[in-house]
Amino acid sequence: MPAPAPRPLDFTVLGPLRAWRDGTRLDLGPIRQQALLAALLLRPDMTVSGRELLDGVWGAEPPGSGSKIVPVYVHRLRRRLGAVDDCPRESVIARERGGYRFVSRESTLDLTRLDQIADEAAAAKITGDLTAAVSACQRALELFQGEPLAGLPGPFAEAERLRLEERRLTLLQEKVECQFQLGRPVDAIGELHAQIAKHAHSETLTALLMRALYGSGRQADALTAYSQLRHRLVEDLGVEPGERLRSVHQAVLRGDDAALGLIPRGEPRAGERSQTRSTRHVPDELPAGVGDLVGRQEELDLLTCGDPAVSAVDGVAGAGKTALAVRAARQLCHRYPDGCLFVDLHGHSEHREALPPERVLRRLLRAIGAAHAFDDLDELVAFWRSATAGLRLLLVLDNASGADQVRPLLPAGADSRVLVTSRHRLVGLDVDRRISLGPLTRQAAEELLTRIVGAERAAREPDAMGELARLCDRLPLALCIAGARIQSRPAWAIGHLVRRMADDERRLAELTAEDRSVEAAFRLSYARLPAAERHAFRALGTTPAGQAGHRALAATLGWAAHRAEQALENLVDASLVQQPSVHRYRLQGLLALFARRLAAEEHQVPGREGPVTVGTAPALL
Repeated sequence: MPAPAPRPLDFTVLGPLRAWRDGTRLDLGPIRQQALLAALLLRPDMTVSGRELLDGVWGAEPPGSGSKIVPVYVHRLRRRLGAVDDCPRESVIARERGGYRFVSRESTLDLTRLDQIADEAAAAKITGDLTAAVSACQRALELFQGEPLAGLPGPFAEAERLRLEERRLTLLQEKVECQFQLGRPVDAIGELHAQIAKHAHSETLTALLMRALYGSGRQADALTAYSQLRHRLVEDLGVEPGERLRSVHQAVLRGDDAALGLIPRGEPRAGERSQTRSTRHVPDELPAGVGDLVGRQEELDLLTCGDPAVSAVDGVAGAGKTALAVRAARQLCHRYPDGCLFVDLHGHSEHREALPPERVLRRLLRAIGAAHAFDDLDELVAFWRSATAGLRLLLVLDNASGADQVRPLLPAGADSRVLVTSRHRLVGLDVDRRISLGPLTRQAAEELLTRIVGAERAAREPDAMGELARLCDRLPLALCIAGARIQSRPAWAIGHLVRRMADDERRLAELTAEDRSVEAAFRLSYARLPAAERHAFRALGTTPAGQAGHRALAATLGWAAHRAEQALENLVDASLVQQPSVHRYRLQGLLALFARRLAAEEHQVPGREGPVTVGTAPALL
C-alpha cells in the first residue's frame, strides 16, 4: 500500500526563517541547524555537498565534530519537518549521491511569491499601468517581515541576507520611480526616510529622497538631505558623494525637473486618466464577496445605530464576524466622507503572523495620504492620531489577535468610527458596544442552507434540512460548506450528507471544501492558546457530554482549582468554551468533537505526574 503523500510545508525567509505545516508553526531547532536548512531551502532542487553546507554554516570556525554534524542536523530537521524515520523519502530533504537536496514541490516559499509579484510589477510597467505597478511593488515589499534570515549565522546566510536586502531596495526604487511618473512624489517621502535611517550611507536612497522632496515643493529640505549625507560620508568613511548624487544635487539647485525625472507642474501625469493635482483620494477598502449574512439583523442594527466610537464583534471561528462587520460598514460608509478603511490584522490566519501595530499604522497612514518618516511605535501612534484629528473615517479592524494589537490603531477624536472583529472577547479594550456572535437560530440556519442548495431541493427534505443544520451546530461556516457540497452534487439527497455527518468520527472531515475547513479554522484558534489552556481544552473534550465543573477538571489534571478555573475562563474569552452557569463549562458539538480528536492524537491529557488517560475522563462528570 503506497504511503500517503506528505502534507505541504510553508517557509518564510524574508524575515526570520520560519516553517508551518497545516497552519502550525514548527520548531526548527538550534540556530546553526536553522542556518543549514536555509542553505538547502534557498538552493531548491539542487544537490548541496556536506562540505558546502559545513563551510556555508560554520565558515572558518568548523565544529569540533567536523562534517559529522551535517547528517545529524539533517536527520533532526527531517523529524521536525515531519518525515518518518523509516520513510526518509517522504522528507523534503532528500539524500543524494554527494550531498542533500531540498525538494521544492512539497512546499511553498515567500521568496517564490516575491518573484511572482515582482513579475506582475514589471508587466504592469511595460503596459504603462503605473498605478498597478506601484501596487504590485508595495505588495512585494510587504512580504518582508524584518531583516531576511534574521539572526542566522554563517557566510551563506550573510550573503543571502545582503542579496535579499538589495532586492528589497530595488523594489522600493522601482516603486518610487513609478510614483514620480504618476506625479505623486510626496507618497514616497516617508518610506524613504525610514529606509535611510537603516542605510545611513546609501547614496541611491538619498538621491530618491532628494527628488521626492523637490517634487513635493521642498527644495530646501532636498538640499539639506544632501548635506546630511555628505557629512556622514566624510566623517564616517572619508569619502565625498559620488558623481550621480552630485548631479542630482546640481539639478535641485537649478530647479531642473527634467534632469530629476519629475513631471513639471501643470503637465498631465503618466498612468492616470483625468485626475488633477488637487484631487483628493478618498479610500474605500471594504472587501466584496465576504459571504451571505443571514439571521443577524439584531446584531446589524446594534452595530449601525447611534454613534459609538468603537464596537467589537467576537465569536468562534466561522461565526460570520467579518461578514457582519463589512455589511455594517457598507451601511455606514456614507456617513464618513474621509474614507472607509479595512485591515485584516491576521490574528488567526494560516501561515501568517499577526500584523504588528507599526506595520498597520504605516499602511493606514499611506491610505489617507499622510506622509511620515517614523519607525518608532509611539511616534507612529502620535502621528496617526494627529493626522486623523478632525477626519470622519470608518475603520474596520478584522481578525484581531488581542487588545494590545488594536489599541494603538484607534484614531483620534469622536468623529471616526471603528469596528473590530476577533475570536477573543478583547476584554482589555475599552469599547462602546460589544457583540458576541453565537449560533444562528434554527430558522436562520435553514434559510442560509436553502439559499445555497436551492428552495426546490430544500422543500423536498425539510426534516433532513433541520438535522443538517443541527449537525453543523448552526455555525455559518459549517452551513456554507455543507450547503456547497450538496449544491455541487445534484445526485445527492440532503439526507445522504446527513447520514455521513451523523458519524462523529467523520463529521469534521465532511465539513471541508477546497480551502475552507471547519477543523482548520478551529486548529488556528487552538494553536494560539497557551499550554495550560490547550491541556484544559483537550481534557474537556474527553468528557462524554463535553462539559465539566472547574474543580472536577482540576482533580483530573492534578491542578489547583484556581488554575483550572483560570484556564477555562480564558477559553471562554477565546470563544472556544461556553459557560452555561457559574463554574460550569461546556463545549459546543463540533468543538467537542475537535477537542476529543486532539485528546486522541495526544493519547493522554498531560498535566500531572503520571499520564491522565482519556479513560479517566468520566470522573469529570
